[in-house]
Amino acid sequence: MKSVNTKYNNSVIRFIVGHQASGRTKLIAEKIITLKCFDAIEASNPDNNRKQYGNNRYSQSNIDQWLNSAAGAGAWYSARHSYDAPPNNANVWSNYNEYDAQPGFLSFFEESFRNAILDSTIRVAKNTVTDGGGYEDITRKVYLLSNTEVGLANENSVAEGTKWDLFSNDNSRKANPTAEAVSASEYTNSSLNASSPWYWWLRTPYAGDSSSARYVNTGGALNNGDAYDGSNGVRPALEVGSGILVSDSVDTDGAYIIQWNQPPTTPSSISHGTPRAGQSITITTGGSTDPEGNPINYVFERRVDSGAYVQIGITSSTSITDTVPSSGTNYQVRVKAVDSLGAESAYRTGTPTPISYNTNPVISGSDQNVGAKTAPLTYDYTVTDAESASQTLTVTEAVTNGAETITLRTYTATNGATNTADLSSVWLRLLAGSHTLTISVNDGAGGTAQRVITFSRTVTRIAASRAFSTDELVTKCFVSLYPSDRPSDSVLHCEVSNNPFDPSPVWEDITSKVNLYVHTFANTTVETTNGLAYRFTLTKGTQTIEVIQATIRFA
Repeated sequence: MKSVNTKYNNSVIRFIVGHQASGRTKLIAEKIITLKCFDAIEASNPDNNRKQYGNNRYSQSNIDQWLNSAAGAGAWYSARHSYDAPPNNANVWSNYNEYDAQPGFLSFFEESFRNAILDSTIRVAKNTVTDGGGYEDITRKVYLLSNTEVGLANENSVAEGTKWDLFSNDNSRKANPTAEAVSASEYTNSSLNASSPWYWWLRTPYAGDSSSARYVNTGGALNNGDAYDGSNGVRPALEVGSGILVSDSVDTDGAYIIQWNQPPTTPSSISHGTPRAGQSITITTGGSTDPEGNPINYVFERRVDSGAYVQIGITSSTSITDTVPSSGTNYQVRVKAVDSLGAESAYRTGTPTPISYNTNPVISGSDQNVGAKTAPLTYDYTVTDAESASQTLTVTEAVTNGAETITLRTYTATNGATNTADLSSVWLRLLAGSHTLTISVNDGAGGTAQRVITFSRTVTRIAASRAFSTDELVTKCFVSLYPSDRPSDSVLHCEVSNNPFDPSPVWEDITSKVNLYVHTFANTTVETTNGLAYRFTLTKGTQTIEVIQATIRFA
C-alpha cells in the first residue's frame, strides 16, 4: 500500500503489512528506500571502537534520530551525548552516503500520514561491552526492526518484541533496493541493483562489541557490520491504527492507496440575533470545508447559563432555528462540523448572550383582505407596547406594486395613538390588481410586530412598456408621447431605465419631462446587458384617449 503524497527520492514509498495486533497495523517499507550508515564515527569517544566505527546503541544512533525527525534540510541532527557526531562526509565509511544535510525522514510524509503514525514502544538490546547488556524500551514513531521481529535469533537472549507474521524464512527477509536508492547511492557495486536483494539494517546491536550492528544479508540471514558503513540499506517500519482505510482495488503499479479522511475545518463563525425568551431565533455559522470534499453536516447545540449543552439539531444547512428557553440569564450556542465518514471538527462556540424578556409590540386589528378599491386606500391603526416608557416604536408602512415595494413612510409612533396609512401619494403608480399594505413596528429591543392588509386596485387606464438592448450604456434620453395634447383630466406616470435587463432594474421617474426635456440618467451601472426601457400609465378621465406611439431618443 502507499500514500500518494509520501515520497522519498521523488518516489512514492510503498509499504507492506508486516503484522497486526492490538488494534495496530504494523507496516514496513516494501523495499530498501535508501543506503545510510547506522551511526557516524565519534572521533572524541574514549571507546576506540566507537571512535573508529561508530556507536551501535540504537537509542543514540544517527539513523534513529533521522527517521523520527520532520525537520528541514540540515536541521534534523543534534548531539544525543557528549561524544556524538553527525553522519557527514568525514564521519562515514569511505565518505559514502553521508546524510547530515538531508531533511528528516518524517518531513517527506504528507501531513495526514504523519499524523496517523502511532507512538510505538520498542525494546532494544544493549551490548555487553560498554552498555551493560540487557535492554532498554524507547518510544518512537518510526523504527528499524529487530532480530526478533524478523524471525532471527534473539540477541544475548533478549526478545526485542515479537516476530512479525510477514517473516517466516530467509526468503521472506530478502529485500531489493528501489531504483531510486541505487541511483542516489555514492557507493556502487555490480550487485547493488534494483533486481537483486541487498543488505538492510536492523536496530539490534551486536552484543559482543560497541560498534557493530545487526543487518539482514542478501540471503536473508543474520549478519553484523560496522555502524559507520553507509553501504547498508534502510527499511523504515511504523504503526497505524487498524481502522486505516485503503482503496478497494489496486492502482496501475499494483498498490492499494491509503485513504486519509481528515476532519472538516472548524466552522469559521457562529452568530445570532438577540435571544428573546420563548421566541424563535436563527443561528448561523460561517461554514466549514472538508479536505476530501466529503459532504458536511453541522451539529448545533445550546445551553442556558452554565448548564449542559443540548442539541438543537443536525443539518447540512449553515443555519438553524431554535426556540429560546423561557428561563435563565444567558443563552450560548456552539457548532461543529461532521463529515459523511464521521470525522468531526472542533467546536466553534459563541459568547454568552443575555436573554431578553422584552414583549412584542402590538398593532391593532388583524390581517385582512379589504377587497377592491377605486380610490386611494387609507387604514387606521394603533401601536402599543408594554415597555413603551423605555423604548422607541419605529413604524414602517410599505405597499407592493408588482415586483416593486414602495415605502410610504418610516416614523416614530406614540404608544396607543391612532395612526393612518395613506396611499394617496402613490395611488396612481399602483398597477391594476392585488397589492399588500404592510405595517411593521420595531421596539428597538428585539420586539417586532406586523400587520398585512390585502387589497386590489381596479382602474381604467392605458399602460405600455418596452425594453430593447443597446450597444453601450445609455446616459440620456428624450421621451415623446403622441398625441401630446392629452385630456386635462387624465393622469400620466412615466418611468425609464438604462439597465432593464439587470436582476433589479433602476427605474427613474420622468413624468414631468415627457414631451418637454431630455432626461440624464442618475444610474451609471449595468450588471448584464446595456439597454433602454420605458413604461407609462395614463389614467383615463371622462374623455376618450388614444395614444398613437411613444418615441424615445437617447444618447
